[in-house]
Amino acid sequence: MADELGPAVAALQRKLEEQLQDVASTKRTINMLMKMSGKEAVYTEDSAEHSGAVRADQFYGKGLATSAAEYLAMRRQACQPDEIYNALVAGGFDFDMLDWQKEDQMRIRSLAMSLAKNTGSAGKFHRLKNGTFGLRVWYDPDFLKKAATGTDSELKSAKKKKASKAAKAKAAERKPVAAKKPKVTSIAEQSKSKPKAAERKAEKVSAKVKTSPVASSAAPQEAAS
Repeated sequence: MADELGPAVAALQRKLEEQLQDVASTKRTINMLMKMSGKEAVYTEDSAEHSGAVRADQFYGKGLATSAAEYLAMRRQACQPDEIYNALVAGGFDFDMLDWQKEDQMRIRSLAMSLAKNTGSAGKFHRLKNGTFGLRVWYDPDFLKKAATGTDSELKSAKKKKASKAAKAKAAERKPVAAKKPKVTSIAEQSKSKPKAAERKAEKVSAKVKTSPVASSAAPQEAAS
């Protein structure tokens, strides 16, 4: 009977751990708001809970986002993707269950992309400018809105520049290449470019006139007269 209930107990334990992490996160948020209003923190924080040390099976069988959020809650600070990845591996997270490449660097990159997709107003995480990820509940909502607006503006500007370059490239491809027009020269230019040929032709005509029978017969008559 105990063996049959084992999986159910394990599932409930995992659920309890997640709930405890949510409770701890809510306590930190309340403490942060109290400090922002100039008041003392309401709840004490367990140092062991935030030591950053993970059990060998702490993330075994859990989801990726849940495991990453749990580790960040333990560290209580934003972490780089490689740091989160190493902690999840140490805590028994089974990356082989994901359709990712086997190399560590590629898995770290995929992890960063997965966490980045889980940001925004409906996400668990917030990505800082230095590339680290923290839990969204840690930060002031008004500041996050401003940061999101700035990020959106940067993305829109980058998209416009990319679209403009693409449009210019397509226009250049569609633009027909102008055919070279044949060079037209005037009669005067042609005559200037071939003066020797014209002179030779005139000389040949003159020589024919001199040697023709008509010209030779006409010469004595003129002399007799």
